[in-house]
Amino acid sequence: MQYFYEQMSKKDGIILRGVVNTPDDFNPSKKYPTAIFYHGFGGDRNGSAWFRGQNSQYLTDRGYITIRFDFSGTNESDGDFYDMTVSREEEEAIMIYDFTKLRQFVDRDRIYLVGHSLGGVISTLIAPKVNPKAIVLLAPASDMNDLNYLKIMGINFLEEKSEEEIKLDKKEILKKAHDLAAVDIGGEKLNIGFLRDFLPKDIYGQASKYQGNVLIMRGTEDELVFNDSNEKLEKAYPNASYQQIEGADHSFKNYDHRQIIFKKMYDFLESNK
Repeated sequence: MQYFYEQMSKKDGIILRGVVNTPDDFNPSKKYPTAIFYHGFGGDRNGSAWFRGQNSQYLTDRGYITIRFDFSGTNESDGDFYDMTVSREEEEAIMIYDFTKLRQFVDRDRIYLVGHSLGGVISTLIAPKVNPKAIVLLAPASDMNDLNYLKIMGINFLEEKSEEEIKLDKKEILKKAHDLAAVDIGGEKLNIGFLRDFLPKDIYGQASKYQGNVLIMRGTEDELVFNDSNEKLEKAYPNASYQQIEGADHSFKNYDHRQIIFKKMYDFLESNK
């Protein structure tokens, strides 16, 4: 697998940094099927225990190109994680897609999205706009903007709310949080604007607009994304299949689980030429 390090500048001067991985026998005059990887919340282009690097190796060994960028505020890209919003990542994801389309060695008719966790949400939100050939979603956090889910995940501004308050309209909840500057998520400070931006997003509505094929995979031991969320997402997409990986966790840290996922992903991409 070869590495070509790339960067792109946003209008605000923020630089996104990433890598294009190619087969060892890469020929720039050829056209290659290409998978774009979108990482999850607080993650990076490499993934936990080199997950996306291994995934890229598997695909490039079989004739694919993979493209992996860090969203702004994470890893090597510029910006502050504190200012992260889903809309910002949507914008950046489309930039990365457009960057991919312009590469002369990319087969524009075979561009695929691979999104993990929040990256799966980003893939879902942008799919009707960019229309990739097909999508693979790994443990997509499709209920991440549900207030009850946020409370379970320990976002501090919701922790002290009663069950009755949680049932209030989302806009009313946010009005009650107008005096908060930030929320604490897993030890990271995040601007309250993240929630104001994310809560109104209609993830399932966007899924219903994408007509291509979708493969959803989730581990049965995933502690962050729940089975019913992904079942609901499967139903929202017109053409989706949902498969559970027995014993796998959210980050697919087990070697055997990863090999299962990589093969299922490759077979799916090959069936969507």
